[in-house]
Amino acid sequence: MSSQMVRWGGLAGLAAAVMFLVAAIVNLISPYQRGVFDSFSDYLYQLLVTVAFALIAVAIVGLHALQSGRYGRWGTAGASMAFVGYGIIVVVAAATLLAGADVLLSVRLVGAAAILLGSIVLGLMTIRARILPWWCGVLIIVGFPLGDFSNALIRGGEGIVFAIVWGLVGWALLSRSGSLEEQASRVI
Repeated sequence: MSSQMVRWGGLAGLAAAVMFLVAAIVNLISPYQRGVFDSFSDYLYQLLVTVAFALIAVAIVGLHALQSGRYGRWGTAGASMAFVGYGIIVVVAAATLLAGADVLLSVRLVGAAAILLGSIVLGLMTIRARILPWWCGVLIIVGFPLGDFSNALIRGGEGIVFAIVWGLVGWALLSRSGSLEEQASRVI
């Protein structure tokens, strides 16, 4: 387990939270209509979300680096599936940004399905591993579907939910990376 990778995962989770919050603010000020790029704020929103999703993938690598010895094959499968799902979403979001319009919708749905299934397994195995607080696993499980549902309630709701989820998970990873370094220094 690499404490450096756990630290990078924690920092990535916090940075993703900031990106999602800024994207939500941009979306509230100048609403983004899916599939339409009419203004600079539409491109800015898409860029922020693309970077945030890439940072989530890094946070998942940090989660795996921390827990891989404790959560077994199921945890590895969940982390891998969620990572691939977020990777697909990053590629689709980048293509959307470059094309200036929504593209690859069916591929986005495949990525979303991978995220949903991978997050459920990763969250359950995070709870089972008992390395991070139990609520990290719960947030990983409910974050993606709750984010999607919140968009129906408030514009930019998904960004706010993702900011909370990945900010807290990033904070938990950072707090564990400090204790890992202390343990490593005691051994040496």
